[in-house]
Amino acid sequence: MRTHFLLCFLFLFSYLGATEISVDPITFNDAYTNAGDGDVLLLEPGIYASSVTFPSGKTITLKSASATELPEIRFGVSGNDEAIMNGGLIFDGLKIVPSGDYFISVDKVGDIAAIRVLNCTIESVNRCFIRTNNNGYSIGEIEFANCIIRNCGDKGWNFLYPKHIVRKVSVRNSTLYNYPGGESFFLANASDTDNVMEFLFENNTVYKWAKSSDRALCKTSKNYSVNSNYVFRNNIIAEPGVAGQTPSLLEATGGNVIGENNLIVNYGGYKVSNAVSQQVNDLTLEGLGLSALSFPDPDNGDFTILSGSPLATAGVDGQCVGDPRWIKSLGDAVHVETAALPEEAGSVSPVSIAVEKGDNATFTATSNYGFRFKLWQDGSGKTLSTENPATLQIDKDMKVVAVFDAMDMQTLTVNLTGDGAKWGKVTLSPEAEGNRYEKGTIVTVTIVNNPVTSFMYWEDQSSEVSRQVIMDADRELTAAFDVIPFIVGWDFAVSEPRGNRPGDYYYQTDNTGNLSLYNYDGSSTNWGGSNRTFGGVTYDCARRYTAAADIKTAPRYFQAKFSAREYNNIHVKSMIAADNECVHKLQKMQYSTDGTTFFDLATIDMTGKISTEWIACDAVLPVTLTEEEKSTIYIRWIPDLSSELLGQPADDATEGFYLANLFVYADPNDADPEPPVLLSTTPVEGSSTASANGTITFTFDKKVKAGTVPVVFNGETITPVFGSKTASYTYKNLSYGTQYEFVLPEGAVTNLVGNSFPGVTLHFSTVPRPDPIARVFDAIVAADGTGDYTTVQAAIDAAPAGRSMPWLIFVKNGSYREQVIVPKEKSFIHLIGQDKEKTIIHHKLNVGGKPAEGDNDEFWKYSVHNPASEVYQFEGTVVKINATDFYSENISYVNDWGIDSQAGPQALAMSTQNDRSAFFNCKFRSYQDTWMTSSANDNNHRTYVTDCWLEGAVDYFYGGGNAYVEKTTFYNLRSGAVIVAPSHGAGTRWGYIFDHCTVDGNASAADGKQKLGRPWHNSPITVYLNTTMNIPIAPEGWTDMGAVPALFAEYNSMDKDGNPIDLNNRKTTYTHGDGQTGSCKAVLTAEEVVKYTYENVICENDNWNPRMFMEKVDKPDDLVLDGEQLSWKASRYAICYLVFCDDEMIGMTKDTFFNVPASGKDASAYQVKAANEYGSLSEPATASKGTGVRNETVDNRLQVLINGNELSVLGVSAGVPVILASVDGCVVRSMTSTSDKVTLILPSLKGVFVLKAGDRSVKIMF
Repeated sequence: MRTHFLLCFLFLFSYLGATEISVDPITFNDAYTNAGDGDVLLLEPGIYASSVTFPSGKTITLKSASATELPEIRFGVSGNDEAIMNGGLIFDGLKIVPSGDYFISVDKVGDIAAIRVLNCTIESVNRCFIRTNNNGYSIGEIEFANCIIRNCGDKGWNFLYPKHIVRKVSVRNSTLYNYPGGESFFLANASDTDNVMEFLFENNTVYKWAKSSDRALCKTSKNYSVNSNYVFRNNIIAEPGVAGQTPSLLEATGGNVIGENNLIVNYGGYKVSNAVSQQVNDLTLEGLGLSALSFPDPDNGDFTILSGSPLATAGVDGQCVGDPRWIKSLGDAVHVETAALPEEAGSVSPVSIAVEKGDNATFTATSNYGFRFKLWQDGSGKTLSTENPATLQIDKDMKVVAVFDAMDMQTLTVNLTGDGAKWGKVTLSPEAEGNRYEKGTIVTVTIVNNPVTSFMYWEDQSSEVSRQVIMDADRELTAAFDVIPFIVGWDFAVSEPRGNRPGDYYYQTDNTGNLSLYNYDGSSTNWGGSNRTFGGVTYDCARRYTAAADIKTAPRYFQAKFSAREYNNIHVKSMIAADNECVHKLQKMQYSTDGTTFFDLATIDMTGKISTEWIACDAVLPVTLTEEEKSTIYIRWIPDLSSELLGQPADDATEGFYLANLFVYADPNDADPEPPVLLSTTPVEGSSTASANGTITFTFDKKVKAGTVPVVFNGETITPVFGSKTASYTYKNLSYGTQYEFVLPEGAVTNLVGNSFPGVTLHFSTVPRPDPIARVFDAIVAADGTGDYTTVQAAIDAAPAGRSMPWLIFVKNGSYREQVIVPKEKSFIHLIGQDKEKTIIHHKLNVGGKPAEGDNDEFWKYSVHNPASEVYQFEGTVVKINATDFYSENISYVNDWGIDSQAGPQALAMSTQNDRSAFFNCKFRSYQDTWMTSSANDNNHRTYVTDCWLEGAVDYFYGGGNAYVEKTTFYNLRSGAVIVAPSHGAGTRWGYIFDHCTVDGNASAADGKQKLGRPWHNSPITVYLNTTMNIPIAPEGWTDMGAVPALFAEYNSMDKDGNPIDLNNRKTTYTHGDGQTGSCKAVLTAEEVVKYTYENVICENDNWNPRMFMEKVDKPDDLVLDGEQLSWKASRYAICYLVFCDDEMIGMTKDTFFNVPASGKDASAYQVKAANEYGSLSEPATASKGTGVRNETVDNRLQVLINGNELSVLGVSAGVPVILASVDGCVVRSMTSTSDKVTLILPSLKGVFVLKAGDRSVKIMF
């Protein structure tokens, strides 16, 4: 009794000492830091995003101050100090949505008293809610009560994943659902077989939890005591996270197991070996008299159970089963059953529902492929609604039926042929079940490149890697592939098996090869399957992981085995990378013919290459190997133990070495002395339908390889791809409607023993340039409300995702004070302003941290880190482009903080974070860090800038990726300004290239102290070509920062009068860090700058050509105002016209006339601009007063009329071929005209097509 009194006294003392403290997002962190043991922080509604450290020696409660509006917790809880001991956290009445992958993630933290989560909603936990990483310490208890846990596990791992030993876990009265990518709910990540764990799981509803059968709600395996106690009582556990899997409730060795009155549906059971005791008495649907478990809408979180259901009393002692919150009592209940008609057409949610008579219920129909929702009707066939979803008032028991229409479907068959067909692959977009498509759908068919095939041509002899087909009937395509001679290869496209793996590709079925990971003693083990991006290049790969304790003396190694008998010229190609310090600087590729004695083939130095790039590790086997020796070849990838590690790894680190794209190429032994004979070419001789970007393929009678003579076409040396009997030459950016001659010279191609093909000359013509489809802009933004949207962000939000053609947004003159984020899925946004001086997107924000007491804190009012600021938790930039293929012109992007304050901290106006961004005639204005290009991890994202203005003072163009900037002004705002601060990752091909730009500045910047740049991190590259410097630059040109540049250099720099600048004193030696030094070249020669071209930097391999975006069409001719109508002549290649009055855009039209409102204005007040198909605007045409009589000239464009399924072409001459084709050249209809009018009868079409009549063509959209 005395002990009991003492404990109660201590508890009361602790309680009386606790304090309730009201906090908001601003005051929270200080209150948390200063909280005492037992204190309760009452969180006002708001977003809490500042991370905290796990408490030590005290338990803190974070509780909602509101009963109706939950505070949202986005922060994480961390800890990395073993001095943190015996702390605890209680979360009560909160919405927890972590911004990172983990919520509580602690490493070197000592004992934890308890973690309790009460009355909370938890969602979007990507990996672990609790992850601890310090073996040898414990957690007293983890508790969840009255919680909703939903939509988690996107990145896998376990919800609770402690390396601390856990004494007790209890989960009560909670609902857990939608965890399809996650693993176990609780997994013990460390072993203590003396730990007698208590696990209680009671009155919970679990739905779609865990991704595979080897997972469990509680998985302790052999890690805890065999005397542990596991209780599962009154739960509903239904459906795995992935259909067909059977995760378990429990996976343990030993233990006392109690399973009472649990209803388990399509889920595993108790996977327990050698249980001490096991008492299981669970429920079944049949035993409850139920045919199915029918929740109203479980995927969206409705698990309602009516009080009259057997489930409401099926638990122990008459309790409910599942989470009690879902039990629902109705006074006057009416019931609705739903159905789909026809049954196979789709599904309806909810399946069934009970509501109070007279209440509303919402029903949602989801169609299966090949069907489309039509309407709702009741059981008698009466129409109830055509809306979907539909909200209906329910007054009686009834049936609600979703009626669907079957669509007219067509099948697309794609055949693969040729020697490489076995390994060839194509993708279809959109994908469709069984390749069946709704009639009229346009399908894009794309060749998927792989290391062992060479695509040759389609059945129509076209050779573009992507084509379109109209599904107006069943269609059949054929893609021809050749094989690139090889023996075996691994691309790791699927992660399993992770050891003893046959080749993912093999040429012969009796020589499939084998790849294994071996311990140093020769025993085999498994590698780690992975997908990694280094230097902007992503590969599926295998990870070699040796523990830090063994890495210097007993490392693991990869070893491949195959036969090379009857092959010669044997090349082994692979890519390797490292992502931590626990990797040797030198890595070897070695070969052996007996598996015992190995010889070096290649040695790769990975110094400074941690997480920077994939490195080619290639070699050729010795030609001296005999056929007997080649019968079994062993290749291994192993560290050079004489080399140092890349750094000092942590004691518990494991090696981060990656192997990818491993292929063995070879030529079969072939002594054929006869030279190759050409069998065919694609395109054929004299073709007039070649595309501007494509491939020329020569097919021979025997296997061929490269000779010694290069092939030059259109001024470029082309590297061929050789298949077994083909040589393919890919070209790009040819002119439309132009004749070309391709010379394959003697000596460019030989047979396998070196006998040359005598050569051939091929003549062909490209197709004429088609007129674009006439259309207006997709959206107009006007701050004054005269457009479709008043903000730019609203227009972007409304744009469709997944575009492959430009989405045109016109922004009228105005001040747009907003942050604009283009999300990753919104590709091909073209943002066109009216006038860069008058169309301004701006905001006032910076990323400064909280100032110290007494410091100047003016910037803090506008910091994205200040909870009291209007920009709190904004992205740290005015505009951020996360999508590919963004284009903008005629807009100013301004960060008001930088301009108004003329001071730091960092205040971005623009951030471009993906590939293929282009800007023309724009302004970018701030002070510090005006524009950030891609991060160092995205080495080869491309940005093109021309005729623009960049303004700043400190590092105002910085980041990574490849940027080609031309005819642009860099305007400096202070003395000692620094223009660039690049941080290019190793593997960046070009970096920053500035050509024919101007460096200028205000009066303060004219003192000769300006710097061209400084190296931020990694391997920066900046080249200034043909630069005019209107202000003097410091003689050294550059300055130090955090790295040694790979290249900081100039060529042909001039002063404002065109005189050459003295570059002899430019800086070439750099120092950073703790006195680390290095050097790079500062001045380039004429020969060295030849490679820095637009074509090399920007066009690259995908033929991106943003210069064509800004190719202006001619301004409209003969613009006249007659009465109240403007009219003009058509501008060739224009899609539409924008009409202005006194600089106000008043309309947009596809026609060559526009009716203006009566205003009495003089004709000169009106202007018209033409827009090209990318949205770029022409120079303005100014109207003159009309006379009523017009001197017309003939419009050379084809006149096309469409009436139903008839297409008529007017104004053609007799004998002219008329062809309607898809944009990739697939002919739909063709005929030769017999008069000045041709009529084509068409199938049902959708999409974009090209109509060609003689040498004229026009795009048409159906």
